[in-house]
Amino acid sequence: MLEDGVRVRIESAALRHGAVARISLVHLGVWPWLRLTGFDLDLGHGVQLHADTIAATWPGRLRVAVRGAALAGPAGVRVSSPATAWDVAGVLGENLRLALVEPQAGLSIRKLADPMRGAWSIEAHGLDAGRLLDVRHDARPLLDGGIADGRVDLQAGADALRFHVEVGARGARLGALADSAGDEPRLGEPTDVTLRFDGAWRRAGGTIEISKMHATVDGAALSGSLALRDLDTDPVLDLALGVQHLDFAQLLGTSGLEMPESLGMAPDGARDLGSATIDVRVRGRAADPASLTVSQKIDFRPPRQLPPAIVRLRGDFIFSPEDGPGPHRPIDVSSASPDFIALSDVPPLFVRTLLLAEDAGFYGHRGIDLRELPAALLTNWSRGGAARGASTITQQLAKNLFLSRDKELGRKLQELAITFLLESALGKDRILEIYLNIIEWGPELRGLRPAARSYFGREPRALTPAQMAFLVAIIPGPIKYQSSFAHGTPGPGLRLLIDALLAKLRSVDAIGEEEYRRALSEPIVVAGGRS
Repeated sequence: MLEDGVRVRIESAALRHGAVARISLVHLGVWPWLRLTGFDLDLGHGVQLHADTIAATWPGRLRVAVRGAALAGPAGVRVSSPATAWDVAGVLGENLRLALVEPQAGLSIRKLADPMRGAWSIEAHGLDAGRLLDVRHDARPLLDGGIADGRVDLQAGADALRFHVEVGARGARLGALADSAGDEPRLGEPTDVTLRFDGAWRRAGGTIEISKMHATVDGAALSGSLALRDLDTDPVLDLALGVQHLDFAQLLGTSGLEMPESLGMAPDGARDLGSATIDVRVRGRAADPASLTVSQKIDFRPPRQLPPAIVRLRGDFIFSPEDGPGPHRPIDVSSASPDFIALSDVPPLFVRTLLLAEDAGFYGHRGIDLRELPAALLTNWSRGGAARGASTITQQLAKNLFLSRDKELGRKLQELAITFLLESALGKDRILEIYLNIIEWGPELRGLRPAARSYFGREPRALTPAQMAFLVAIIPGPIKYQSSFAHGTPGPGLRLLIDALLAKLRSVDAIGEEEYRRALSEPIVVAGGRS
């Protein structure tokens, strides 16, 4: 009867706080005098806490031992701790205090008695966080917290939950960006980390506000503010983020990534890929990506010596694609090649079509366009996959020239570094010229001139607006779209994309009304078809 009473009391207390508790077995005895087996607590919003056992003993003071604890959060994040023991004091007094004693001291949790509000304080002093907690994402290591110091203060009032966080760690190792292609995922190089911010969560208005936040890690320093309003109805986002001293070579090491070998840098040479300062402001409704307004300011300091593979792009070079199914034919990017096309020979209408579809701000940005990124992330999140991208033409060129097709987040950091290098070493026209000569347009088909000849049996200068729109429309998936015109004409889905692109050209007066109507009615016949 006593054991049933303990179970009911714990489960009722959880319900009062909006959670659901389940206990497989409650045992009362002499030693331990209380043991809970198979304890589960569902906190809502995809957050669940589990413990194999929770046992209370009295070795001169109340001690609680927890075995097999794990906190599972959204997006595949899991924090686990095999075994901990806590000394507990103040259960019947004014202040509840928990002090970690196993596997080490260095962490304390206090609940401060206050008739008007609930106040908690969590302090760490020389805590070996990596020894205490195992943090993973989809079973891969995400973080080794290093030696942690700092505190977290929480105050729950009638109107809001206020929080103050000021923590630091020595020798922390990050794995969020680490390359996970190998059998043994690894964390990055040890780094010192600091994090400081103050904020409040107002439940009644559904608002989270962080007025000032600061964070540092080897390779970057971040600052900014965040406001989320109307969380329960139509969330509105206001984010300001500044990244200073973004040292790409250092950040690659911190993130567990190698210097891309394709850059041709000596293994024992200086690690310098340049550094950037980025300021971005995002405002709008999270449920409507089109409503988001983004402003950005980006400055890049190139390295003292550019990587050899970047420098060679200023002149003639041979591009040897190595990704995707083979065989791979080297491409001679020089005027000596019959397949090469200089940018001056590309029809201006084709350039306009390409930029409208792939990178409308190409001539105005510094290689990346953060104005597209938040909308892309929100759209992908809502659709549950990579439904929409935000890569600029320079980023696409960086991928084609130097990186693999894998979509690891770490690859995106490498891509960002190479993108800035390309922008600093080459002019916009040269970037566009190389892009048009090396990008894929089908199986073993790269470059605009070979694509125009292969699909339509003509030179680029002779392409019609509809044929130009066809070639641009298949750039995002030149292999995927092969089945869409296997019988010689574009299928309905691909034709819709072509017509939408023609409508964009008309909307900016790149083509006149009569030319637009002719293009819509023009049958697109692909030479020979593709099966």
